[in-house]
Amino acid sequence: MEEPYLAMRREYLMPGCSLEVFRVICSRYIVFPSTEGQFFDYRSLRAFHRTLSIMTSTVVPILFIQILLSIVVTTTLAGPITITRETFRTCRPGTWGGIPSDCCPPKLIKGPIVDFCPTFDASKPLRVRKALQCLSGHELETYTRKLERGYALMRALPDSDPRSFKRQNAIHCAYGTGSFVQDGSTNLTIDIHLNWLFLPWHRMFVYFHERILQKLLGDPEFSLHFWNFDNSVTATPRHGSRGCYFKAGHFVPPMYNDPSKATFEANRSFMTFEPNRPVDIALDLSQLNPLLGPPIFPNNTVEEQTRMNREIMHRSMITLANTTNFIGKAYRVGDARIVNPAAGAGTIELWPHITLHTYIGGWMLQPITAPIDPIFYPFHANMERLWSVWRKLGYGNDDPTDPDWLDATFLFWDENAVMRRVKVRDFLDLNALGYRYEEVNDASWIFFDNSTSSSAP
Repeated sequence: MEEPYLAMRREYLMPGCSLEVFRVICSRYIVFPSTEGQFFDYRSLRAFHRTLSIMTSTVVPILFIQILLSIVVTTTLAGPITITRETFRTCRPGTWGGIPSDCCPPKLIKGPIVDFCPTFDASKPLRVRKALQCLSGHELETYTRKLERGYALMRALPDSDPRSFKRQNAIHCAYGTGSFVQDGSTNLTIDIHLNWLFLPWHRMFVYFHERILQKLLGDPEFSLHFWNFDNSVTATPRHGSRGCYFKAGHFVPPMYNDPSKATFEANRSFMTFEPNRPVDIALDLSQLNPLLGPPIFPNNTVEEQTRMNREIMHRSMITLANTTNFIGKAYRVGDARIVNPAAGAGTIELWPHITLHTYIGGWMLQPITAPIDPIFYPFHANMERLWSVWRKLGYGNDDPTDPDWLDATFLFWDENAVMRRVKVRDFLDLNALGYRYEEVNDASWIFFDNSTSSSAP
């Protein structure tokens, strides 16, 4: 005699549905409560026949229609997020974490919008962005003097100049608070955080910030160096290696904590001003509530914090970091803005990005004001460096190939106050952008699982 499961599968399901799958459906879903509170046992073949007849005549057509509508809507709306003149024209006040913002750029873009196309001059050496903790002596003095002068000139620009320090904060605010609305929509707002646009957009932002500094300084070779906060171990460089290995970078760089410098910002958490306290990038994000301010950070010893930082970097960059998890959730035309970090942020955006923003506190606690603090820029320079490191780690670490990611398009003012149209695909090759990063001790967290102490390389 034929098994009842097989008979039912033949009558009600397509032949391609396996017997094992159908048996699971039967065993899990054929006992239902009646209106009288009793339970009918649908393991009776005849009773189950009657139930499936009702379901196939009513539920299946409805599901088919829903699937069809979903395909039509997705096909119609899907596409890369694209910022246009219309996007600027319809900009409106936004919010972040329940905090209102009003930071729209001028609604009318004057002049042409010029496509950005990176060009690599093979005859010139790449500029090198260096680790701040290893700058010393004359090199540190020269860099500090130039950066201070650059920020003095940038802050002196009128607010009407899109290259001004204030206006650069405002453009980050507009892109990060839902102030921009998807063209043709009235309620689908845009945010470059908590999705797959986070890494490329911030690379663009730092790149044009650096270009503006070069223009103001009259020095096209000036490089904005990075804060190597993920490096928690002082190590001896391997034979023949070159780079910054001999000094940990997990302290706030002194030049950003000196009140006499233009890179100083007083509006930070008290912990950032303690010279021997390593940053905490391992914060439990469930404690974070923007309306309540920064959470209370544990008072860990240097050894405890070093180990925790290395562990969270290993998890974020290696253990949990396949392409989807690392880059973040897909975000296309027709998608609603993601406001919950757990719903869309990639692992690198969660740890160390959000955790370090929270640790620094002050202006850095929210995207409305984060670039007001000059430390934002060397911090994000290191974030994009870590993206490059992840790509080199192997394990199938490849950027998305989806055209909706590659062709996502944004508008930025360049060093000449000309509006540039920029695509993600144009910001994937650092060589084409003309710079590289100094090598540092990434092994301090890459090989964390093989370590036996906080001093292991």
